[in-house]
Amino acid sequence: MVPRPRNQGSKDLPPNLYRKTDRRNGVTYYTYRDPVTGRMFGLGKDKDAAIREAVAANYADVLKPNLVSRMAEPVREKGKTFSEWLSEYEALYAAKDLSIHTVRSFKSRKQRLEDAFGHIEIKLIRTMDVATFLNGITKEGKAHMSKVLRSMLRDVFTEAIAAGWCDLNPVDATKAARTKVKRERLSLALWKAMHEEADRPWLQRALELGLLTGQRREDVRSMKFADDNDGHLHVIQSKTNARLRISTSLRLEAIGLDLKTVIKQCRDRVLSKHLLHHSRSIGGMKAGAPIKLDTLTRAFAELRDRAAAKIGVTLSDNPPTFHEMRSLAARLHAAEGRDPQKLLGHRSAAMTDIYKDSRGTEWIDVA
Repeated sequence: MVPRPRNQGSKDLPPNLYRKTDRRNGVTYYTYRDPVTGRMFGLGKDKDAAIREAVAANYADVLKPNLVSRMAEPVREKGKTFSEWLSEYEALYAAKDLSIHTVRSFKSRKQRLEDAFGHIEIKLIRTMDVATFLNGITKEGKAHMSKVLRSMLRDVFTEAIAAGWCDLNPVDATKAARTKVKRERLSLALWKAMHEEADRPWLQRALELGLLTGQRREDVRSMKFADDNDGHLHVIQSKTNARLRISTSLRLEAIGLDLKTVIKQCRDRVLSKHLLHHSRSIGGMKAGAPIKLDTLTRAFAELRDRAAAKIGVTLSDNPPTFHEMRSLAARLHAAEGRDPQKLLGHRSAAMTDIYKDSRGTEWIDVA
């Protein structure tokens, strides 16, 4: 680009260098004009130094830092990646004193987030990136997983903001996937058929304890005789660490049983710490050893299928699992006038209401 005509006061200066005198104090300042962009750069009051920098800028033949480097676009420093923050977040998460099951679930979910966003700078992750990721999982038919990952991802960014790693939470503007629970509810009629069909004492006791107490599979399996004292069965829930004292006088008229009687029936000729235990040695398990979770799950499923066939009930593609006794317990105790929220260990009544919903498997009596 041809420089503009020089005025008389700049004849002794190299191209693109100009001087200007401040009328207030009489001091002369020098300015360089980039011939390509037209940007102006102040070079101070030292004429000789200004001339040297202008010449260097015009011919770009000086390696040391000078006007050439000052004219260049600033290089943005690369920010920290999402992967780096996940390592920090994992330490925060571990400090929450969570159950083994929750920690195991966290690791698998963390890996999915790592694969999707790990290489991206955390400050550059946009709402569209998050929405695309979550919608992709929903389209795979995993709406529940999409909802769970959204909740976790939202907390990840909330903690990142608190730690100063980013300024905005891109998850807030996204919508959670709509989920429809597919698992079939367990009816009282099927439970009674299973109870009658059960061919192992410990399996009958598992059905009774599960329905009377409304506790999760892991907690029923972990119950010990030592937990029964002062007229109460003491339960520390493995998932939430909720501490429950369930009166052993608790009774369900719908099945004609009370907790004290069931605990007493758990005792047999074998000495064991556990309410649910093997009454004889089988395979690699010794008599008195606790029932494994997988064994309990398989035995429940096999018993359910046999009982359903016996009473002519057609099960869906997602038949009820052991966990559905928790819902049935909530409905039965509520029907007999007891508040199931405390029994189930829920913090909110809304969660209990979900368990009380029969999902259309029961008749509604109209007076």
